[in-house]
Amino acid sequence: MGKRDGQGEITVRTEKNPEASLFPEKKSAPPPAEESILSHLAQTLSVAKTLKRFPTVKPKDLQEILERCLQLLVKGKAERPSTLPPKRKMEFSIHTDGASRGNPGEAGIGVVIADEQGKTVKELKSYLGMTTNNVAEYRAVLLALEKAFELGAESVIISLDSELVVRQITGEYKVREAHLKPLHRQVLDLLHKFTKYRILHIPREENRRADQLANEAIDQRVQGA
Repeated sequence: MGKRDGQGEITVRTEKNPEASLFPEKKSAPPPAEESILSHLAQTLSVAKTLKRFPTVKPKDLQEILERCLQLLVKGKAERPSTLPPKRKMEFSIHTDGASRGNPGEAGIGVVIADEQGKTVKELKSYLGMTTNNVAEYRAVLLALEKAFELGAESVIISLDSELVVRQITGEYKVREAHLKPLHRQVLDLLHKFTKYRILHIPREENRRADQLANEAIDQRVQGA
């Protein structure tokens, strides 16, 4: 009860509840750390066991934890700079040659493909049968381009000793022979598959290996006949 003191003020006395000291209020336990929950889930690979281990965690709580982890993972991956080196563009230096004994006559083609360091990557040769030298030159270029594209080249340098074929491919000369026009068109179509290309005319002396392969193809066919 309140009691008036000598100056007219009322003081209020409060009595402690004796039961409060006997039965102190229980404080709720802090929620388990998300790291502990995820660690237990990773070890057991069981949602049921994890929920049993942490009874205060509900299925919805666990779902929200996993969703937050996924968002952090996606965000981190998007922000992380790429550690992979930029893909290097592959360029091949190619020598081609076509040989025809008789023009027209027994014909063969040879191709030498080298990487940027000058190391030979592939050598090819093929017998064509009876045809002209110009057809053989075109067929050699076609074989070289098809193989270079197959090997993953993005740019090519084609070197051959036929000035006529080089100037026709580069557009300096018109292709007047009807039987060469389809081959010319096929070469241009293949060249456009590369990001960059160059067609070079070289002296015969610089094309010896391709010439050797072309003649080997003819010799092997004739000897095996």
